[in-house]
Amino acid sequence: MEVVSEQFVKTKKKRFKKGFSQLILYVIIGLIAFLTLVPIIFMIFISFKSNAQIYGSFWALPEPFVFKNYQLAFVGIWRYVLNTVIYTFAACFSIIILASVGGYVFAKKQFPGKEIIFMLFLAMMMVPGLLTLIPSYVLHDQLGLTNTPWAIIIQHTAGGQIFGIFLCRSFMNSLPTSLFESARIDGASEMTVFFKIVVPLSTPILATVVVMQSIGIYNDYVWPLLVIRDSAFQVISVGLTVFANQFGSNGTGIEYAGYTLSAIPLLLTFVFGMKYYIQGMTQGAIKM
Repeated sequence: MEVVSEQFVKTKKKRFKKGFSQLILYVIIGLIAFLTLVPIIFMIFISFKSNAQIYGSFWALPEPFVFKNYQLAFVGIWRYVLNTVIYTFAACFSIIILASVGGYVFAKKQFPGKEIIFMLFLAMMMVPGLLTLIPSYVLHDQLGLTNTPWAIIIQHTAGGQIFGIFLCRSFMNSLPTSLFESARIDGASEMTVFFKIVVPLSTPILATVVVMQSIGIYNDYVWPLLVIRDSAFQVISVGLTVFANQFGSNGTGIEYAGYTLSAIPLLLTFVFGMKYYIQGMTQGAIKM
């Protein structure tokens, strides 16, 4: 009986320690999540306030809610948001085409110098973008692409495909080679193998590439500021600065409403791509 009671006490202690450690972990995670969400919550609350409410009762809830802020904000930024969504979609579409083809070639094809070429691709990721900013601008200017949407799309396509190829190659290395060989034995062409087998199986990693690249493209500020002069072609990151200057300190609520609206496209991208994004990150996206 004493042995049984001692084992019972030890088991209870282990369960208590495990439960206590999990509780501490949940508290820490909850605190981190709260600190992360606080700026977003304040942004949304302020976006529904008038200037009098902001300066008179900053910490209080909006009373009443000023929905007109969103109406004015939408009128001011809708063109910038539309431009950015179009540029992001075009660049991401180009990136996944090039990255999927490049990843498949580097993962499943054999040719002289393959590893050296791939290492050179990886080395290009180590070059800071600011170092190539001026040469890139000169190149686009000489090609007559500045102040056009192509300056945004081509630049991000060229810069984003390197990381995309890296992720796709790592993911496609985990796909069974026998699957492709069986398809070729059955008479499938290389295009059929790629579009009917490789692309469907690689949907998680392609979604991962889209989510990660769309964040960078959507939030880019320096390059659009440098190459786009016409406000009709400008992106949201630069457009928000112009939009905020229109109202100054008298339209703080409208400015925050614009910030909130500008975040919706990225939020929707992550919501609809979250399932595939998680699959891509856990099924070989970071494996070599």
